[in-house]
Amino acid sequence: MRIISIVGAIAVFVGFSVLSVALLIVDWKPWTGLDMIWMNVLGIVFAAALLRIADIQARPSETGLVVKNMVRTRTLEWGQILGVTFSPEGDDPWPILDLTDGTTTPVMAIQHADGARAHEECARLRQLIAEWTRFKED
Repeated sequence: MRIISIVGAIAVFVGFSVLSVALLIVDWKPWTGLDMIWMNVLGIVFAAALLRIADIQARPSETGLVVKNMVRTRTLEWGQILGVTFSPEGDDPWPILDLTDGTTTPVMAIQHADGARAHEECARLRQLIAEWTRFKED
């Protein structure tokens, strides 16, 4: 997914840039220099969104789990994570972490569309949580 997103970002940026300049060069009457600028800005915005998709990840360490989703990055200590829910039928597009403060957070790095690989990664995440989570009463 990372490679596809990076290549897509480059293609979108180059495509928008070439098209905006080409429409100015062919002297299409409704097209102005300001339109060219706005089209390039749109190309940058779309490319940035694709690059952000390329950066989605869940990175475990001894101290906790860093979950980078599309909009938000959260650093969670293992003691903050109660468990993981992930529907085998595909009701949820990605696993959901249940947190000690009563909230939840998705792990977009594991996509249900990946099939068996997604379930293996979710099982691995559950194993890490069981291994590293220590509560005060432990």
